[in-house]
Amino acid sequence: MNEPPFAQEDELYPKLYISQSPLSIHRRPVATTSKPETAIDGLPGQPRIGLHDIELASYLQAELITADLNKLAPHLWLVAKQDSAHISSLTHQIVRGRQIIITENPGLHLVWIYDRVYIKPIPKYLLSHAFWGFYLCGVDSPIRPDARQQLVQAALGFLRSYFYLVQHKSDFSIATNDDHRLIPKSISYSEFVSFIKAFDGKRIGDDIVSPRYAFGELRLSRLNLCSKVFLRRISYHKIHGQYGEHLAQFYGPILFIFGIFSVLLSAMQVALAVQAMGTSSRSWLTFAQVSRWFSVFTIICSAILALVPVVSLLVLLTRETVFALTKLYEKRTALKAAGEKRHGKSVV
Repeated sequence: MNEPPFAQEDELYPKLYISQSPLSIHRRPVATTSKPETAIDGLPGQPRIGLHDIELASYLQAELITADLNKLAPHLWLVAKQDSAHISSLTHQIVRGRQIIITENPGLHLVWIYDRVYIKPIPKYLLSHAFWGFYLCGVDSPIRPDARQQLVQAALGFLRSYFYLVQHKSDFSIATNDDHRLIPKSISYSEFVSFIKAFDGKRIGDDIVSPRYAFGELRLSRLNLCSKVFLRRISYHKIHGQYGEHLAQFYGPILFIFGIFSVLLSAMQVALAVQAMGTSSRSWLTFAQVSRWFSVFTIICSAILALVPVVSLLVLLTRETVFALTKLYEKRTALKAAGEKRHGKSVV
């Protein structure tokens, strides 16, 4: 990408500019009460990092690139719907009973668990045309070309997610209120719409974003499971901070299993006791036969009850796997057809 994805007149942070002699980027001077006019040489929104800091590239990589999710990308179809537009707007997140949790970790952006969803605010520097032009798109950028390409892909995918998160003015109000501040409060809704339309999914395709952003929202419980297999880690992100909370999640299933085994053993005990009675009075023999068959019936019912959740889980997993494989096949077929079409045009 040789040019910023949005026009200069649509930028939402105009406080940076590029000087030509020498070629550099600077903050525009601002008047303060203590000093007449000074230019703070810091990254917008993060004064700890200077605009010309040698660690700037490393900082941007930590802030934008989702390394673990990119590694998991070939397997993310097991975790979520293979659709980059599968992102609920902010109002719909609330309708679904989810609490919006602010995170600065790009790997948690659009990850949800139970009644909460993690969302990363938009850094101010990504709203600047000069920042894109100097660091991410400029041929004279101090950032290495390979690292710059990864940053551009991550930034495009990240900003594209906001095209889906903010669909209405009510979404914008949630994004700018004091509880969230996902978007700087000084920006108006019309200004944001003019800016974010450059990141429409029809303009920014999955082929130019990070592999992670080929998917929308991701379920954390499934990410934790996939991480054990594909990342060789205990979890992708710890859900419970205390041992008690971690162990509490097993109480229900363990008690359920104990209950099933208790019923089974009690039924078996009745059956064995009836078998050991041998002969007796006619009334007791009738009762013994009823007890024996009732114990067998109890064992069968207990076995069925134990199998119901297992079978339902297998059915659910099979259905989701078939759906994911179908979507994967359709996407690969479409990409193959598009590639053949482009190849045909190049030959002509």
